[in-house]
Amino acid sequence: MAKKIVVVDDDYSIRELLEVNLKYYGYEVRTAGDGMAALGVLKETLPDLVILDVIMPELDGWELCKIIRDDHEFENTKIVMLTAKGHDKDRMIGKEILKADEYITKPFDMGKLINTVKELLNES
Repeated sequence: MAKKIVVVDDDYSIRELLEVNLKYYGYEVRTAGDGMAALGVLKETLPDLVILDVIMPELDGWELCKIIRDDHEFENTKIVMLTAKGHDKDRMIGKEILKADEYITKPFDMGKLINTVKELLNES
């Protein structure tokens, strides 16, 4: 059975790019354009991995990451923060405080992102 990934980003072109590439590698992909919409998609999907932008309207990626980490339904869900926020402080918040599994800054290399996904899902 294909691993499930939810991509949450307010930039349509990035969502589309990630969806096409992840599906090419055999993943089942759902997308959401903001954190509020993502809540419903996450509950429906119970994904193996979430790729999460930080800067989004209404409910940002920091808050959504915290919600995911605080919900026992998602205790095995991996989180990749994919964001333009590249300062060391931002990386520390994402990985050490909010417990994201990986923190990747935009612009990003698709090959490296796919490898990260495979590693986190034990498929490398």
